[in-house]
Amino acid sequence: MKKGDLIGPIYFCILVALIIIFLRPFIELTKAYPLQMGFFKVALLGTFGECLKMRLRTGSWKITHPVQRFFVWGLFGVWFAWVFPLFSGGVERELISKKLWFSFAPQFSKSLWINVLGGYAYFMMLTHEYFNRLIEKQGLVSAQEFKEKLDARVWFPCLSWGSIPMTILWFWLPAHTITFSLPGHFRVLCAAMLSVALGFILTIKK
Repeated sequence: MKKGDLIGPIYFCILVALIIIFLRPFIELTKAYPLQMGFFKVALLGTFGECLKMRLRTGSWKITHPVQRFFVWGLFGVWFAWVFPLFSGGVERELISKKLWFSFAPQFSKSLWINVLGGYAYFMMLTHEYFNRLIEKQGLVSAQEFKEKLDARVWFPCLSWGSIPMTILWFWLPAHTITFSLPGHFRVLCAAMLSVALGFILTIKK
């Protein structure tokens, strides 16, 4: 093992340790500033996921345009801070309480809506892939160019367990069921942890 291999684990352990040590202030800040905290939680962990992916692929922790990638992950953190309350409250107040949806396993129902029936998971991953293309090209990418470079066997419906639509069933559906089982102030943090896994899922090859 090289000394450089310790960079990632140390970084991740420090982040987790800081959250545990300062848990109460962390919760209070999340409640007081949900959007700002969502930005930094996902930016810090999502960027780490990018670095870890690069380390496993090339042997180096360095990623191209790290500031831009950090900012994009942060924007997704703000998006998460909006989306989780939206689906949680919507399923509870507008569907279950009005008897428009079954009341059994509400956490699973929220995950089902956010990932499958609401289409959020696929759209979110597709949007992130588009931002990746913008960063790689350092310029605008037309819709036609973006579509042509997407691997159909990865991004469009097929029976392969490694395809993006299938990951919604075997990964995101159970993962977000756990996420919705947590208190609201921990959900974006859980999504930030999952963003590390997203870094891998978005780079599935043929």
